Amino acid sequence: MMAKSGFRLGAVLRARKAQEDIAKAAVVRARADAAEAVQRVRARERDLDGRRVPDAASSAAFAATLTARQALAGELAAAIGLRRLADTSVEERMNELVDAAVQRRTIEKLQERHDATRKRTEAAAEARAVDDITTASAFQEERP
Repeated sequence: MMAKSGFRLGAVLRARKAQEDIAKAAVVRARADAAEAVQRVRARERDLDGRRVPDAASSAAFAATLTARQALAGELAAAIGLRRLADTSVEERMNELVDAAVQRRTIEKLQERHDATRKRTEAAAEARAVDDITTASAFQEERP
């Protein structure tokens, strides 16, 4: 009978909640990584902007400055690539979080339906008991 048996998917619901918590933590980590990647890009941009080409210098100094700027530009390009990867990771983690939340909510809806069915069953049983008592009382009053 439904009134006597508990919600049998309780363990599944707890597991779904744990999966959602794990997914939330992954989103937080991914967002932190993305923020660090943005900071690295900004730092490389500042470094590159700070390396001006000398106005009056020997050809060796000029070549060295350009080589350093080229190396910084390479680092900037790498940092931009890492930022894009971090942004992609955030999107993936968010999708995983949404999936976990949907799975959890599905089980919660099942539990809500189970609880509603159980309450209706209990209410119907109580109504039948009241009806039985009323009928028995009326039957005894009719007897001489």
